[in-house]
Amino acid sequence: MDFVKAKGQTGMGVAENKAVAARFLNEIVGKGDWDAAGEVMAQDITVYHPSAPGGSLHGLQPVKQLFMGFRTGFPDLTIITEDVIAENDQVAVRWRGVGTNTGEFFGAPPTGKAIDVGAMSMFTIHDGKIVEDRICEDTLGMLKQLGVIPQ
Repeated sequence: MDFVKAKGQTGMGVAENKAVAARFLNEIVGKGDWDAAGEVMAQDITVYHPSAPGGSLHGLQPVKQLFMGFRTGFPDLTIITEDVIAENDQVAVRWRGVGTNTGEFFGAPPTGKAIDVGAMSMFTIHDGKIVEDRICEDTLGMLKQLGVIPQ
């Protein structure tokens, strides 16, 4: 079977897949609408993230807890989308997370400092739901901005 055809047979078009990725970043992560998470995230989602124990998390609940930890630490978190490129079932998004650390952040007390962290996500979407998100973010830069690691 042709690779492109195999990758593209997901029942969704590129525009729909881009809309799923945008909804996840803007509504779910950016606004904290966790009630809608199951509408755009598959139950067996896998997220690869530098902050995840072992580098990845599998399953809707553990993934929700990871992202909820960021919203707890940064209640005013805003996601700014900078670029979106999509083909077949893959959507690549270059984005920034902007916010102020006014809440507990994974067990650390708030610093009161603002962050502006660049990141990229490579989403794989099947039948209207994200099944995989590979995130590359500037975690070191974030820790420096928070004052946890010296500049």
